[in-house]
Amino acid sequence: MQLTLFTDYALRTLVYLALQEPGRLATITEVAETFQISRNHVVKIVHQLGVKGYVETVRGKHGGIRLARQGEAISLKDVVSDMENLTCLMDCKREACLLTSGCRFQGILRKALRAFLDVLDEFTLADLVKDEQRLCGLLNLPIPTRQLD
Repeated sequence: MQLTLFTDYALRTLVYLALQEPGRLATITEVAETFQISRNHVVKIVHQLGVKGYVETVRGKHGGIRLARQGEAISLKDVVSDMENLTCLMDCKREACLLTSGCRFQGILRKALRAFLDVLDEFTLADLVKDEQRLCGLLNLPIPTRQLD
């Protein structure tokens, strides 16, 4: 299975936001420039992430985007499921396959997809950014200061 670029960029956007100073608003332009992605594409990604409740957008002169909830509360399974069309990995009807009525491959693919999503369900956005210092170095970002609880 291969994730779409849309999902790849959505995950990169979430990682970028997770690496920001708490409360800091990032901009779509920052994300686009950091990952060398079309700004228009990032606008669409951020819109979808906002609709699904992963990011909060603040309008206005000093607006921007930030995570809508803590990284520990963002399941990778949910993000991938929300960004991808995982209903059918192979469309046998579209190709008018003669084997469709007797083929078991769709059932096998459904089982494989469930296993894939079960593994993703074990991880959160926080797991992706555990090595915060290294990731910030790769993205040329300041290492955020975190308040101890």
